[in-house]
Amino acid sequence: MPISLKLTIHDDYLEAEFDGSRDTVDELGETLEIWSEIPLACEKHGLTKILAISKLDRRLKLDNTFVLTDKMNDIGFKPHYKLSGVIHDEKLHLEYEVMATFIRNFGFQCEIFTTEKEAKKWLLDS
Repeated sequence: MPISLKLTIHDDYLEAEFDGSRDTVDELGETLEIWSEIPLACEKHGLTKILAISKLDRRLKLDNTFVLTDKMNDIGFKPHYKLSGVIHDEKLHLEYEVMATFIRNFGFQCEIFTTEKEAKKWLLDS
């Protein structure tokens, strides 16, 4: 099953829930395409805070993680966006920390959590 993205609009943030399995043939293309939907929804609804919940079976390959974060501006992410990620799987949580570090290094606010409660608290504090 390819990646599916469910977007839910809340008063103060956009919830983006990722589910499915990554495409091993075009992992980067699939990822860039699906992530580009998020800033479009943010702009349409005037939101700058994003709660990203991953239910995916694995993270991006390291080189693709770097390319995704390098292209965040190109696909519409703005530097003032605040991104809070939820990874319920402990092993994957540690792996996603690398992605969060890349995202922060490219000038975005980003943190990764294991529970939605923690993620929302950080996201909505400001």
